[in-house]
Amino acid sequence: MFHRMTYAIGSLAYFLSLTFRIFFKRLSQPAKVHIGILMDGDLGDMVASEPILGVLHQKFGNTAIYWITEKRYFPVFSQHPLIAELVDEYSLLVARFLLFWNPFKHFYFLQLSDFRKDPVFQISLKNKKADDLGIRLNNYYHHFNLLEISSQLADLGIIQGQPRLYVDKQTLKFDLPKSYWLIHCKSNAGLRDWKDEHWHRLIVESISRWGIHVVEIGMKNPLKLEHPHFTSLVGQCDLMETMKVIQGASFFIGLDSGPTHMANAFQVPGLVICGEFTYFKKYMSYSGFYQESKQTKVLFNPKGKAEGLGYDEVWQQLVALQENK
Repeated sequence: MFHRMTYAIGSLAYFLSLTFRIFFKRLSQPAKVHIGILMDGDLGDMVASEPILGVLHQKFGNTAIYWITEKRYFPVFSQHPLIAELVDEYSLLVARFLLFWNPFKHFYFLQLSDFRKDPVFQISLKNKKADDLGIRLNNYYHHFNLLEISSQLADLGIIQGQPRLYVDKQTLKFDLPKSYWLIHCKSNAGLRDWKDEHWHRLIVESISRWGIHVVEIGMKNPLKLEHPHFTSLVGQCDLMETMKVIQGASFFIGLDSGPTHMANAFQVPGLVICGEFTYFKKYMSYSGFYQESKQTKVLFNPKGKAEGLGYDEVWQQLVALQENK
């Protein structure tokens, strides 16, 4: 009971402070259209939704856009020229307050109902706009990619676009080769992973055939592989460093994940290993480069999860991409 009370009081105090601050900004900058965007809990969704920023700016003109998310995701948009401020969500209770009432001229919640649940009060966040559009967790990929969902939730209709990311000018602390391939092998929940033994073989044979250096990124569970032309940065990069490592790669191989959406944003040619995910046997989460370019391939296992994709099928697709440059 005490924990609930302190959680509620702290969240309410933060919400009121944020409200007064946004009202002050609106009074001091009356010519600007102040827009709040609430999206938290999924890195790939944030990156995929980036094109709505430009469209909102075109729609409203002189905008001040506030992206509300967890602090750990701030680096994704910290250098973005169309973001006026990144705002800490603080708690899911604050998100619920904002959904009930908010101080912005326009406010958009870009996630679906029941995607997140308050850990203290065990109440799910609801998105009336998504519900009215009939877009739910069990059907969203049947008709739309992630950008098409976000753009509808932002009252922009269905749009297409190329996501873009921006990085700071600080030099990477890692000594990487001038040219390297990048791999991302582990998803957060493990639902989209390919077999480690396949990754080992793919890396060794790629190095042998094309003479490249392979770098692995991720948060945990690095591949147990030692090779003079293989470097693991798993668990060693913060989010901004990860973005820079991805931006510098000449080719990317990964799962359907946040880093893969970043590779799409930087238009790094690549191969994405996919399979059945929750309610969806096949889907397209990307817009722009990874949806349209012949330099990329989103390869699906038609019979189940990504782990069921055979090595030969992936290798043949990789060879085809390299030979058709």
